[in-house]
Amino acid sequence: MGKNDLKEGDEAPLFKLDSYNTGSVDLAEFKGQKVVLIFSRYFGCPICLLDLSILMKRKSEIEDKGAKILYITQSGEKVAHEYIQKENIDFPVIPSSKDELYKEYGLGLMTAGAFTKVRSKLKEATKLGIEHGEYEGWEKQGPGQFVVDEQRKIIHALKGWLDIDSLLTVL
Repeated sequence: MGKNDLKEGDEAPLFKLDSYNTGSVDLAEFKGQKVVLIFSRYFGCPICLLDLSILMKRKSEIEDKGAKILYITQSGEKVAHEYIQKENIDFPVIPSSKDELYKEYGLGLMTAGAFTKVRSKLKEATKLGIEHGEYEGWEKQGPGQFVVDEQRKIIHALKGWLDIDSLLTVL
């Protein structure tokens, strides 16, 4: 499969998958446009929901720069649809197992850096009343984010929890 460690300058692995909410998504069709790939874990993960709420508040900053957001999750259809409706998600939500896209993009075990933030991020989620939902997907899965440029080159690769500011610097 893909290279285990994608870094800036590498060509983004292509994929064509069905999303839960916008039909089929083919990365090749976005040539000439920047794409932000956000690898969450699953919707029941409180930190992922915290990051999703930040993403929903700030998605216009990404879209205003002409980039398309693709959101990858290990959640099953039933749970994903609940959150797509609840949060009014209009960008593609794409299901993948840890052995598909996550592996293609070099996201395996959660990094030490992401792991050290778990406690503080859980506290933040609890303050907002976000509770753990259904356990779906691989509990040790590392999240990550990538920005793919108009020529399908990776110009930003970050393993760990969502960091919108670092995304915006390359857009």
